[in-house]
Formats: sequence, structure tokens, C-alpha cells
Amino acid sequence: MCSSSNIFLVVTRKLLTPSLESGILPGITRDAVLELARELGIEAVGGEIPPSDLLRADEVFITTSVREVVPVVTVDGRTIGSGKPGGVTRRLMAGYKELVRREEL
Repeated sequence: MCSSSNIFLVVTRKLLTPSLESGILPGITRDAVLELARELGIEAVGGEIPPSDLLRADEVFITTSVREVVPVVTVDGRTIGSGKPGGVTRRLMAGYKELVRREEL
């Protein structure tokens, strides 16, 4: 279902995403979110992420060019974190919206 998306996990306020070497799409939205994370002082790490880590994450979101930053609050009917978009996700959503707004001027 998310064949043109990139996934991000927040674990203990650290942003995790698969590395490019894992075969993911090197998307513009992904790059922008990683840059925003650096600007906001959020540590971002690329690496291998087993599917089981999704259920252990504090927050999960995906990025797409069309839908931008999209919170994920359940996976296979199981709640992620509090079941609501978390603080890191909300900060990156707002930052990305602002970036898009500035670029459209």
C-alpha cells in the first residue's frame, strides 16, 4: 500500500528511517524531513528497521510527495504509542507545511 512512501519511527525522541542502502526510495520529501529534523535538533539515524520495531516505536509516520507527512497510529489493528500523532511527528508536519508554503512564494 505504501510503495511510494518512506517510513520513519520515533524511539526515545530519536528519528529512525531505513538507509538508502536498504533499497528505499531516495525521495525529496524524505530528504526535506531529514533536513528539518536536523534544524529542529532531532537526531536522525538511518539503518535497518525490522517490521517488529513498528510496534515498539513511540511514534510512526510516512512521507509522500502528495500527502507530505502522515502520522501512523495503528499497524495491523495495534496501537502505536498513544494512538495519536506524537510531538516529534507534529513538529515535523508543521515544519514541512511551512517549508512548502515558503517554497510556493
